[in-house]
Amino acid sequence: MTAHRPTMPPSGPAPERLVRLVAALAAAAVAGLAAVPAATAHEHDLELAGAWLRVIIPSRPAAGYFTLRNESDHTRTLVGASSPACGRVMLHLSETVGGADRMVMVKGVTVPARGTLEFAPHGYHLMCMKPSAGLKPGQDVPFTLRFKDGATVTGPFKVRGATGR
Repeated sequence: MTAHRPTMPPSGPAPERLVRLVAALAAAAVAGLAAVPAATAHEHDLELAGAWLRVIIPSRPAAGYFTLRNESDHTRTLVGASSPACGRVMLHLSETVGGADRMVMVKGVTVPARGTLEFAPHGYHLMCMKPSAGLKPGQDVPFTLRFKDGATVTGPFKVRGATGR
């Protein structure tokens, strides 16, 4: 695993203010989840629901969140994703280690048989690197999730702004 640590310019906000800002944005995004109807995609006994993409600053990476239900009797492993709206998509996990928040790239995430996996703020998420310049809140963009067994699920992700709306 490779750790990805965001850097801030020297003239940026103090770390404490930045942490409070990120926490407030995440709380607003979670609160906004109930405000938008969930789009679903169902393929290979896998159901993708509530998918959305948070775009904070158009030139910066965007984060993708969703719920994935595995309706099969077999464990599935999500190993990648792609979208024409992103130059590259990576699987990440946000975690706190020794009081410091960081993002770690992961190679795969297990979806238990007859179980559910949540990609949500402060946890697993997709990182959309080099997002398309024209992404605007309200648009739907397709993402394809790839699994270790070769299965794929493609569905729409609703583009939202920094507050999750």
